[in-house]
Parts: sequence; C-alpha cells; structure tokens
Amino acid sequence: MVAVEGAMSLNTKSLQDYRQHLNEVMTIQGETVRRLVADDSTPPLEMAAVLEDIANLFLDISDDIRDLALGQPQDSPQSVQDNRAAADPV
Repeated sequence: MVAVEGAMSLNTKSLQDYRQHLNEVMTIQGETVRRLVADDSTPPLEMAAVLEDIANLFLDISDDIRDLALGQPQDSPQSVQDNRAAADPV
C-alpha cells in the first residue's frame, strides 16, 4: 500500500505556511498518483483506498485553512460544534 503523507503540525500559524505545505503535499501526492496509475498490477481496491486517503488529506487541509481564515483554532468550541453538525446531518 502507498503511504499518504501530509499531516501538518498544529503549530502552523499563517496562510503562507499552508501554501508551502500544499506545494509539498502536491509534489508528493502527484508522484504517488503517477506511480499508482502507471502500475498495471495495482489492485483496484488499493487504488481506490489511496485516492480516498489523498482526498481526505486535502479535505483536512481545507478545514484547517477555513479555521485559520475564520480565526477558529481546530479544537475551539465552535469548530467542534461545526464538526459535529457536519457529521450528523438533520
């Protein structure tokens, strides 16, 4: 299985840090996808799992950037409430 790299420390303070992190992640993930697609022996379920992991990574980064833009730390009460609301649709 291909490892999906990209977790970012909670010490990130600026949008510029996220931009740099995204450039690094895109380089790594671009190569990961390129190798995955080029290898005809990759099982379809493994390919699907890796692509899902990559998508989830980008969604996590998106949430972090949104929280940064809104001035909400990841574990703030509002952020936790937003996460609960998103996980429990009405």
